[in-house]
Amino acid sequence: SSGINAEYGGPGDYEKSLALYCHVIKDQEKAEEFCRKYHQNDDRIFYKLLKMYQSPPSLEVLGFDRFKVEEPRADMDAAIEVRVKHFRMIDKQEALALLPPETRLADVNRLFCAILKDTTRNKRQNQMLKSLHLFNNLQVKSQMMSLQSDQFIVEAQDNCCVCNKKVGEAAIAFYPDRRIVHYGCMTQGDPQPPRTD
Repeated sequence: SSGINAEYGGPGDYEKSLALYCHVIKDQEKAEEFCRKYHQNDDRIFYKLLKMYQSPPSLEVLGFDRFKVEEPRADMDAAIEVRVKHFRMIDKQEALALLPPETRLADVNRLFCAILKDTTRNKRQNQMLKSLHLFNNLQVKSQMMSLQSDQFIVEAQDNCCVCNKKVGEAAIAFYPDRRIVHYGCMTQGDPQPPRTD
């Protein structure tokens, strides 16, 4: 496995590595692991894996004709499996366009079911997020309306509940029980924090 990556894992040689995994070693799990590892370098690598199973190039094209291995043959079951397991990583239109006319209806159904389940789950999650945002927005608006409706008039001759001096034009705050306090006095008096306006 590491030998394959060392010899063929460089940029542009992914198809050779995939060919080795798919048609020489015949290990679909390793081929998929390879694709996950190099997906950031090549976002079409799962599509290449799909094509490698469905319509593999000849040994000569791959440069493997010097080795004594049998010519790669299409493996439609593996190609369908790649489509179903990794449809998020493959352009759906391209994947469907590659389906040969003789594809079993049950295989097409598996692919569509996987896509629809994912689409439905994503849609449901988005609807839940939208509802949560709406609920949060309504909660904030309700709290704001509640706070805005709880107003009272403070006059310059009203006294601070901590220092007993007139509040005048100073910055003030008030406690939920409507006691007024100078902003500077609020740490000296009641431990219950006042509301600020």
